[in-house]
Amino acid sequence: MKEHFPEFLAKLKRGDEAAFKELFEQYYRPLTLFALKYIDDVEEAKEIVQEFFIRFWSKHAELDIRFALKPYLYRGVKNACLNHIEAARVARRHLREYTSQQITNSNALDNMLAAEQEEMLMQAIDRLPEKCRRIFTLSRHEKLSNQAIAEKLQLSVKTVEAQISIALKRLREFIVSLTVLLLSSLSTFFCFFSI
Repeated sequence: MKEHFPEFLAKLKRGDEAAFKELFEQYYRPLTLFALKYIDDVEEAKEIVQEFFIRFWSKHAELDIRFALKPYLYRGVKNACLNHIEAARVARRHLREYTSQQITNSNALDNMLAAEQEEMLMQAIDRLPEKCRRIFTLSRHEKLSNQAIAEKLQLSVKTVEAQISIALKRLREFIVSLTVLLLSSLSTFFCFFSI
C-alpha cells in the first residue's frame, strides 16, 4: 500500500472496492500461512481467512483501527482460528456423545429424542452434495480408508480428504443447531409439565 494508513483506512471505510482488493491481494496468502499455525488443514485455513475478509468487508463502514492495519488483521485471523478450534471441539464432543449414546427401553423420552436425532442426522447427510455424501458414507459407514475411497472412486486422496472435511463441517453446524433446537424443545416440554 503506497499511501499512508489513515488515507487507506478512510478509503476502506467509504467502501472503496479497489482498496479492499489491494488489501486482500497483499494479505490473503500471508494470513493463510499464519492461520496454518493454528489450523492443520490448508483448505480450512483458506476458508477461515476468506470468511474473515468477508466479515471485514461487510463491516467496512464501522472499522475502528486505531494504530496499524497489519496487527489488526493478524489478530482478527488468530481469533477466527481460535473460535474455529473451539467450535470444532464442541461439535466433536456432541458427535461423540451422539454416537456413543445408549438407547434404553426404560426411558421413553430418551428413546424419542434419540430417534429424532437419528432421523435428523440422516436428513443432514442426505442433504450433502452427492460426491461429498458418497465419500462420507464410504468413510464413516463402510469404514474405508481415504486411500481405499480414492482408489474406489478414482479420485485423489486430497479430494477425498477435502470432501470429508466439508461433510464434517456441515454436520458440525447441523449438530450445533440441533442441540439448540433440542434444548429449546426440552425447555418447552418441562415448562408445559410444570404448569
